[in-house]
Amino acid sequence: MSQKKVVLAIDDNLQQLSEFKTMLTPQYDLRVVKSASEAIAFLIRNTSDVILLDIEMPNISGFEFLGDLKKIPAYINTPIIIVSGNKSEEFLNEAKNTKVFDVLIKPVAPDVLIAAIEKAISSGI
Repeated sequence: MSQKKVVLAIDDNLQQLSEFKTMLTPQYDLRVVKSASEAIAFLIRNTSDVILLDIEMPNISGFEFLGDLKKIPAYINTPIIIVSGNKSEEFLNEAKNTKVFDVLIKPVAPDVLIAAIEKAISSGI
């Protein structure tokens, strides 16, 4: 039996993290954190195959997290999927300019999220 891929979900909304658990736990080894600083601490000690990232969080935004993540060499090529409720044109342009793997708008259907994760894993980034 192959080992489950590790997906790290970063979101300050506990309801969203609970939804991720419901959607993803059967297929993936899902890890959840409530802030960008918790995510950095997790990633220094652990591995992740894909990162699900909310952008609008207190203290350190998702965009700031992306800058911090580049300082950890092991994660330079880890696929990141932004999952945000912001659908403004300005936000979407900024998100796409970060060179993340994908941008999904909340609420995201389970099949859409799983397809994006599978595509990210199989991309070999």
